Amino acid sequence: MTDERIVPFAGVFNFRDLGGYPTDDGRSTRWGRLFRSDALHDMTVDDLELFRQLGVASIVDLRNPDEVARTGRGLLGLETIHFVNPSVLSTSNEERVDASDLGVDYLYERYLHYLDVGREAFVRAIQEMAKRENYPMVFNCFFGKDRTGVLASLLLRCIGVQRQAVIDDYVLTSRRVDLILERLRRDPVHRSAIDKSDPVLFGAEATTMSKFMDELDRRHGGARQWFLSSGVTTRELDVLVDELLE
Repeated sequence: MTDERIVPFAGVFNFRDLGGYPTDDGRSTRWGRLFRSDALHDMTVDDLELFRQLGVASIVDLRNPDEVARTGRGLLGLETIHFVNPSVLSTSNEERVDASDLGVDYLYERYLHYLDVGREAFVRAIQEMAKRENYPMVFNCFFGKDRTGVLASLLLRCIGVQRQAVIDDYVLTSRRVDLILERLRRDPVHRSAIDKSDPVLFGAEATTMSKFMDELDRRHGGARQWFLSSGVTTRELDVLVDELLE
């Protein structure tokens, strides 16, 4: 599953297809329609050619504007692709944690926090996904793990993807984090930040996503109800089903 799902870019390490996931009603997600990723600005020339072959029509970047300005968009900045930047967090400092000995529940609690501070961003992302002309689409953040992971879980559960498949999708990032960290450690600024950070921040454990979804169900009635109560329409959710399931 990992080999066929990961798109083998040289400068982007967590870009993967969300196709082939089973739903509760016996359907599955379509291949080649929706992708999730880490930051895209380090794509090489060869990566760009592969990216073009995917036919991506739109990018939803969940990072905050300062993050995007700091890295730039790389080669993709010259491409004719619909780009939107609904920021889950208002500043980089909200995501940075230079601390040690974080509790085991830190990540899933942070993900629940995203539902509050990032509500408008997640709603905007879903509304972009509800526009048929925006496909194929990729959505991303910096690592492609936390903000991207929350949106992926909300979306997949909203269209009926099986709970275990959503957890498995989240855990796949754990196989890619070392590659991302290796790249970042070549930069003295990033290396210093990584060294100061608790390893918990770089994890992608099944229990984290499981607890997040438990609380999502308990507090909000699940992903679909959360989106509906946040302003997404039933029609928009129906478009997601039509576009993403076969």
